[in-house]
Amino acid sequence: MSACQICRSTALVAAGSLLFLANAYAGDEDETDTSRQWAFGTVQVENDLFANTANTDRHYTNGLQASVLSHPLELTGWQQKVATARVPFGLDDARPKSHRVGLALGHSIFTPDDTDTAGLVADDRPYAAWLHLTFTLQTLWDTYGRGTFQDQWKFDVGVVGPAAGGEFVQNNWHKLIGAEEVDGWDNQLRNEPGFNVTFERAWNSPDLSPSELGGLQVDGIPYVVAALGNVQTYVGGGGIIRVGPDLPDDFGPARIYPGVGGSEQFTPSEGGIDWYLFAGAEGRLVGRDMFLDGNLFRDSHNVDKKYFVSDLRLGAVAIWGRTRVSFTHVYRTKEYSQQPKPDQFGSLTLGFAF
Repeated sequence: MSACQICRSTALVAAGSLLFLANAYAGDEDETDTSRQWAFGTVQVENDLFANTANTDRHYTNGLQASVLSHPLELTGWQQKVATARVPFGLDDARPKSHRVGLALGHSIFTPDDTDTAGLVADDRPYAAWLHLTFTLQTLWDTYGRGTFQDQWKFDVGVVGPAAGGEFVQNNWHKLIGAEEVDGWDNQLRNEPGFNVTFERAWNSPDLSPSELGGLQVDGIPYVVAALGNVQTYVGGGGIIRVGPDLPDDFGPARIYPGVGGSEQFTPSEGGIDWYLFAGAEGRLVGRDMFLDGNLFRDSHNVDKKYFVSDLRLGAVAIWGRTRVSFTHVYRTKEYSQQPKPDQFGSLTLGFAF
């Protein structure tokens, strides 16, 4: 069995499990108490299995993340100061509407295109794994009838290298399904602690909601982002356009880091299934990417990265009771000079309110 088939099998198992849980959870809900201030749990998997035109397992091969976002809280001390900091692009008369805190555990694996070669593949990206915790401070701002905007501060702490367990995860899965081991992990990035701080702001405003299209509502949600750290440093921005019969007052589905925009928070449906389709674009100016530039404090394999990377995405969201399921197809431009063609992968997310 090829490496591509192995990762496709992994993603199929994960996808099936997510959809089974979504159906089981939603089926138990007869009605939703919309007056309750919900907390949210989210499980996400990303893999090229979900991109129908992607025929190889390469580069960003797999991502998994589980997260919890609290119900609204009263913040104090440094958390309150950070959450209410007056950063650019805001409105002077805006006031905080709610604060939430979140915690996520994430794991991502990167490999070269050729995973059968034991030696170093000099002109392809390094083997790497990134295991990290993400602490989130989220603030929803009210602009007095002009919509809302959402700030998210994310603080990542983790490790890149053998300690992140990329070889263990991939090869033990291969052993479980009777496939050959990947021999190139001896060339992976060296152990290095990873620290990153990211700020995101997204807007949901009536001014960005044009007239209905064929009886369906349409709106736009733009966002900006900046990240600083030894793992990834970049600035960027983008947005999504949503089309559906009754668009919720949220910011769209979340993505696994470094995908930005969206949130784990959503509005549970009161009956039936709420849904919408979306399309979006995102551009990033990249100052540092450890998974391409290599280790910061030690010599390691690296490639010549592209300084501008963009994502195009199409997707759909369905909300059934207290469960939200979303699918996103991502087209990502080349990330380094020697890369033969752009990448495509899919992102499947299950969220639930409790």
